[in-house]
Amino acid sequence: MENTSIQVVSHGGGVAMTIKDIADRVNLVHQVLEKVMIKGTHYGTVPGCGARMVLLKPGADVLAMTFQLVPQFAITRSDLPGGHREYDVTCSMYSASGALMGQGVGSGSTMEKKYRYRKDERGQKIEHEDIADVYNTVLKMAKKRAHVDATLTVTGAGDMFTQDLIEEDEDQPKRAPVAMPQPVQAERKEAPAEATTGSVERGTIEQVAVKTGEGKKGTWKKWGVSVGGAWYSTFDVPLGTKAEALKGRVVDITYKDDGKFKTVLDVVEVADAAQPESISCGAPIAETTEPLPF
Repeated sequence: MENTSIQVVSHGGGVAMTIKDIADRVNLVHQVLEKVMIKGTHYGTVPGCGARMVLLKPGADVLAMTFQLVPQFAITRSDLPGGHREYDVTCSMYSASGALMGQGVGSGSTMEKKYRYRKDERGQKIEHEDIADVYNTVLKMAKKRAHVDATLTVTGAGDMFTQDLIEEDEDQPKRAPVAMPQPVQAERKEAPAEATTGSVERGTIEQVAVKTGEGKKGTWKKWGVSVGGAWYSTFDVPLGTKAEALKGRVVDITYKDDGKFKTVLDVVEVADAAQPESISCGAPIAETTEPLPF
């Protein structure tokens, strides 16, 4: 079955989204990926298929929750020779207000080799004689594929993830290359969790700059905040606007340092600090597409 997606371009009862709406939506997806999702749990790679990232069911659930999407499923069953079955599922995504936002499709068949065959006592591949045992598994897989497809379509996250690769079945034993590194991954997850608490730098906001660019989903903005001669950055619109309002004030800036960028997590004015009456920061930097130090 050809896997296609149908997207309804609507926002708030049929009103087209503005460029700012689109940019904010894309920025929110990037922030959820950076601050909430965990590689290996919400998204990951398929062994033997390179570095392309696949959105997993838990990740689709996080994105659906973020945008308050409500899925509804329509299932078609086809009976095939030899007791085999195929399920075609359409997942329709609705907003909290009941507006149809988009659809995704997925299929699953007991003719897929991981369901059709098993190994006998001698290790020889044979036809699965109890194929009815995997009916429910195949149906769940088709439903999951449709749900992920619809989520990618509606949230505009298709540029970050692919669904073209074969994902691992949740009801099947996991392959050893995936399972073996899990204890190491668990240790690595704890460090970023602590890092999201952030380091704190106190100082005066000397300058706020805005860098803009064009992506596949529209225009994006990135704010740069200079404190104590160091640059901190964020794609978060409320945080960037807050930093602009606090320019020239003494603040505590909470940030996460990944070794390349210092990402702003929060900016709070220090109430008991001796705030300067004025500060000379030079001319503000307008929105630009030129390279900036953040």
